Amino acid sequence: MALLTDILPGAASPPLLTGKTGPAAVGGDAFDSGMWPSHRQEFLGDPAVWRNDPAVTVLAPGAAEDSSHVPFLIDATAVTRPIRRIVVTIDYSPFPKAIVFHPGRALPLLGFGVKYEVGGALRASAETGAAEWLVGAAYVSALGGGCSAPAAAHQRPDWQEGFGELRARLWPETGRLRMRLRHPQDTGLADGIPAHHLTELALLDASGAEIATLELHEPLEENPALTFLLPPDLARGPVIIHARDNLGYTFEGRVEATP
Repeated sequence: MALLTDILPGAASPPLLTGKTGPAAVGGDAFDSGMWPSHRQEFLGDPAVWRNDPAVTVLAPGAAEDSSHVPFLIDATAVTRPIRRIVVTIDYSPFPKAIVFHPGRALPLLGFGVKYEVGGALRASAETGAAEWLVGAAYVSALGGGCSAPAAAHQRPDWQEGFGELRARLWPETGRLRMRLRHPQDTGLADGIPAHHLTELALLDASGAEIATLELHEPLEENPALTFLLPPDLARGPVIIHARDNLGYTFEGRVEATP
């Protein structure tokens, strides 16, 4: 938790965020979710070794003010073993698999926002090099409808003018990288609007070598904002951001470190 409270700006006293992890969150299952065993089998490969672990922290609001934008922060930096990937699933969503994060050379911390169709738990399952899964979770109460509503962009006739705009900032003193990409993130559930969403995103160093990658799915929020944490050598930048969506559009940008 030191990284959350000491390094990330504004994280020392997050009034709207509550963490719920370990046995109190998913052991048992405290959320009484009939979907978790199914998701564990489908998305984690029905692992023989998995456990709820407080080292995987999930921060989230207790209730969603806007079901089309529910913010989360996953912090697995307290895990002492290397993490291969973190699979993010939402218990009661038409699209339960939200993100697969491969930290690579980045730290295993990720901030993002998702759409919620109905209240339920979001779970972060971290696969370690020891072939085990460590799980953390947080429950969010939500009225729902976030996945089936059309993107707000479609209310504007000129929404395509800003499509694909990428903005990012890199703070070398903390290693924090924050980026936002203009994209409607249509799930395909809204009447008359086909699915149009991001499918992958990669962070690359100046030589083009991979830093970290994301597999992205329908629940990711419209105009997604993502937060990463980089080690000191990579935090000096530059970092190249490359993304792609399901219609074949590609997006690329470069961010330099901000003094």
